[in-house]
Amino acid sequence: MDAYCNRHVNIFDTTLRDGEQAPGYSLTLDQKVEIAGLSESLGVNTIEVGFPNSSPTDFEAARQISAFLTRATPCVFARATEEDIKSGAKATEKATRRQIQIATLGSDVHIQYKRNMTRQQVLDEAQKALAMAKAHGFDDISLAIEDATRSDFDFLKQLLDVGLQGGATAFAIPDTVGCCLPQEFGRLIGQVRAYVGRDIRISVHCHNDLGMAVANTLAGIEAGGDEVQVTMGGIGERAGNASIEELVAILNYKASILHCTHDIIQHRLYAAVTRLAEFVQLDVPPHKPIIGRNAFATEAGMHQQGVMRCRFTYEFMRAEDFGAESRTVVGRHSGRNILRQRLIQSGVRNISPSVLDRLYNQIMAEPHVERYNDTQLLRQTYESVVEAPADAPALIRTRHRETQLAA
Repeated sequence: MDAYCNRHVNIFDTTLRDGEQAPGYSLTLDQKVEIAGLSESLGVNTIEVGFPNSSPTDFEAARQISAFLTRATPCVFARATEEDIKSGAKATEKATRRQIQIATLGSDVHIQYKRNMTRQQVLDEAQKALAMAKAHGFDDISLAIEDATRSDFDFLKQLLDVGLQGGATAFAIPDTVGCCLPQEFGRLIGQVRAYVGRDIRISVHCHNDLGMAVANTLAGIEAGGDEVQVTMGGIGERAGNASIEELVAILNYKASILHCTHDIIQHRLYAAVTRLAEFVQLDVPPHKPIIGRNAFATEAGMHQQGVMRCRFTYEFMRAEDFGAESRTVVGRHSGRNILRQRLIQSGVRNISPSVLDRLYNQIMAEPHVERYNDTQLLRQTYESVVEAPADAPALIRTRHRETQLAA
């Protein structure tokens, strides 16, 4: 494992192909182009610009994106057919440099039940597809072995041999159905690396069906993978793919352990991923790492007290590193400290403990405590507490203040 440390990891963004093909996530042509631009601005090394032969929109998006990318390499997806490869070549003909990813079959489940083929037919088809890709001018060819994690390794070695002999520059090893644990996936990538040597790229592609996509991707890196296929927000088939924002956070914050470098400009992540979420109307879970609204938010009083004194007591990552914002939120579990801080920020001085206690008790007695994140409302309520008799019930104090305002 140590032999594969201190090295650069390529980031391969498949948002516009595997991510976008998930149900409900279709993008318009203009949106695809914008997302590709955001991806390149992040520092992504390779952008899978789509599956050109699947539809006229996909073809046109791949064509336009391939023509304008200046730093990232456009990659087109193709089945092992001449039509797909020819379409991919035409879509990328104006690219400065380009890549094609050709899908083949790794498991008997797919060979028998998806394609009704024999293993030999799969090997022959892959060999012909590689030759066609070279004939159409592709120098960078990735052979993607679909469902590789359920493959028999003896057959997998035969596919690797076909790729090595046919001029493949990379092998994509997907956990297509997301069935692996990290130790299983890492072991497979280690076996593939040992078999093909160090001079060919191994691209890991993990799905999140067991919630292991990012963990498996990291295991793949540690075992010798040097490229990771990810999507913005982790969108993708079924439970999705490995999230670029989560993976980059780990590579950065655990750099002393992982010893890997990459080219992603971290502080641009939040804006890029939230833009995609807007396009596909993605309902981001509040607790989603990095991009969820609660990812850098604190409500509990004990935690808020620590964060207000030193934010790193409960936030070991900085929100601004990702272009996000750290927040302390008034809520049912908040304490007096957050109320005092908000009042001071609004210009209130000399807040007595007794008044703060009455304010706290009044706010916590209400059904919708979160509305006091409105600083103006909080200050008005504080002023009503100050002006009302100290022994008046909360409702009377509130009405007293409302009467004063009406007068």
